[in-house]
Amino acid sequence: MDDERAAARAVNCAGEWIAGAAARAYVPLMDLRTLAAAALSLILSACAAQPTPYQPRIDGTGYAEQQLDSQTWRVEFAGNTVTSRETVENYLLYRAAEVMLFGGYDRFVILEKEIERNVAYQGYGGYQPQIGVGFFHSRSFGYGYHGAYAPDRYYPRVNYTGYATIRTYKGGRVPGDAVVYNAQELVQQLGPTIQLPQPPEG
Repeated sequence: MDDERAAARAVNCAGEWIAGAAARAYVPLMDLRTLAAAALSLILSACAAQPTPYQPRIDGTGYAEQQLDSQTWRVEFAGNTVTSRETVENYLLYRAAEVMLFGGYDRFVILEKEIERNVAYQGYGGYQPQIGVGFFHSRSFGYGYHGAYAPDRYYPRVNYTGYATIRTYKGGRVPGDAVVYNAQELVQQLGPTIQLPQPPEG
């Protein structure tokens, strides 16, 4: 008889625990809806993002250069995650030609060139509930419920950065397998592909 009463109490306690857990699960579910809405907003924002324009480096994207000696420069162009590799390479060459023209040089050679692919992984997901159940010496029943947000899935974010070491060319032997470029012709050829920053509205 005592065993039957104990079993009945256990069933009643289990029922109360299930009901309580369901009630408590409502708040995380609401949080999940909020999280999903925020994630959708971020995705839409990413879709609305524009490729990096041809501009001086701002917040890690754009062009930059460093003069290494009287005839040699290192030029860079970094794009954001929606800027194609081809665009990065074109903007790199265009900036190299501009640097030469600004210095009063017509022709130059590229000693080294590299287009670097950078990958970063961004996490998203998910609510991780944790439920604990215990029986105590007094035959009472207890439970606990908590959870935390932690990424459970990741997606890659890719961007490209181009680097080139350029040197003025005044005739004579070309070093290695370097190609001689005409700066003025290169600017004219790539000019139609160059997208400048949009002026601020207002």
